Amino acid sequence: MVTKQYLSDSHLSAPEHIRQLGIHPNRIGRDQGRFFGHFSGYALHSHYQPIISLTHQRTVGYEALMRPFLGQTLESPLALFARCHTPTQICHLDRISRALHLMNFRQLGIKDGWLFLNIRGEEIRQSNMDAAGIRRTLAEFGFQPGQIVLEILEDAVHDEMLLAEFVQEFRNAGFLVAIDDFGTGQSNFDRIWKINPNIVKLDRSMVRNAHQQPRARRIFPRLVSLLRETESLVLIEGIENQDEALLAMDTDADMVQGFYFARPTADGQAHHDLPSTIDNLHKEYASHQRQRRVNFQSQLTTFENLMTTCADLLRQEQSFEQSSKLLLEQEGCRRIFLLDGDGCQITRTIAPTHTENNNPYHPLKHAQGANWARRKYFQRAIESPDRVCISRPYLALPDASIDVTFAIAFKHNNKRYVLCCDVDSRYIDAAGNLLQQGRMISQSSGSDE
Repeated sequence: MVTKQYLSDSHLSAPEHIRQLGIHPNRIGRDQGRFFGHFSGYALHSHYQPIISLTHQRTVGYEALMRPFLGQTLESPLALFARCHTPTQICHLDRISRALHLMNFRQLGIKDGWLFLNIRGEEIRQSNMDAAGIRRTLAEFGFQPGQIVLEILEDAVHDEMLLAEFVQEFRNAGFLVAIDDFGTGQSNFDRIWKINPNIVKLDRSMVRNAHQQPRARRIFPRLVSLLRETESLVLIEGIENQDEALLAMDTDADMVQGFYFARPTADGQAHHDLPSTIDNLHKEYASHQRQRRVNFQSQLTTFENLMTTCADLLRQEQSFEQSSKLLLEQEGCRRIFLLDGDGCQITRTIAPTHTENNNPYHPLKHAQGANWARRKYFQRAIESPDRVCISRPYLALPDASIDVTFAIAFKHNNKRYVLCCDVDSRYIDAAGNLLQQGRMISQSSGSDE
């Protein structure tokens, strides 16, 4: 992905060409074939962290990262930016680092893969919207715009119209744009829809929370899917261990990045066993999925049998309470209720004693007479009589818990009924979000809340 004609290595550091990158030539030095920068007593160096596609099982990009040294001491780039006293100094440091990244990346000779370049919010302004000019400059250094991903910290730019205009300008010129650290600060979907980036990078905190909190883990795959529906690719960054990598695989994320796969290095090379790391990860994921499917199917079969038994007892004229006794005793059961063929609840809701206490949503407790016809589990049950179906996890009334609902439609005395049982979703192993994907108990039954 380089131009047919570009600057030779001997001319790459010529003063007139360095000036084209927006910095003074005396800010750039060269040592042992690599370029470094000068800023306020610091020596600035370039490192590159590989970005991985787990599907393609290879590196597809590199994020350029600045490494500032004060003497022999490595400092934090954020700390160095914090020492800048004016926006002009910040922009100057930002430009030096980007020039270094471009020049050193060219020296590495990597022609297959994106180069991710960070842009400070201070650089998002009208005077920098000459995308065509930047495109011409980069071409002289051997880069096409399609190789460059401009990585913007979304909430660092407060003028949404300006940010959207900046993104559109550079996308029209052929560059790709990534929004960084989504999930922190003021990140929201409204801005993503307005900005329309090519790539959204999820902050490290999101995969960490998904690893540590069941609620975040449940939401994480849906968040990734929703972002992809905005027509943006999703990159999960900050993956540091196998558990987090498996969580990333459990989503529709397009790319991953983190120490588990590769640390930033001067040459951008991942460790030699990266292919085996990815291969082993796929095998581990497949093994986990197989075992979880076995557990999942066992749990579904248990509730399917209990629901069928309960419906049979109701057909035999046993009372609703007596028919539901075994189902009510099953671990995870929250409540059982019976609907008529129109979706109206014709019985009181019965529930285990321990679930009836301390309910802050008590005005919603009494549901006899309520109409649940708009619920997908009711509609699916009516469509597939005498078969048990299961909903996706959803916020269920009356206690606003995350449940799944088992439902079976049956006929008695020529009338249709639908038996429903809400089950705590934590007791149903979703086998890698099989429920989110519309898992069915049998081929003729369905799901969806």
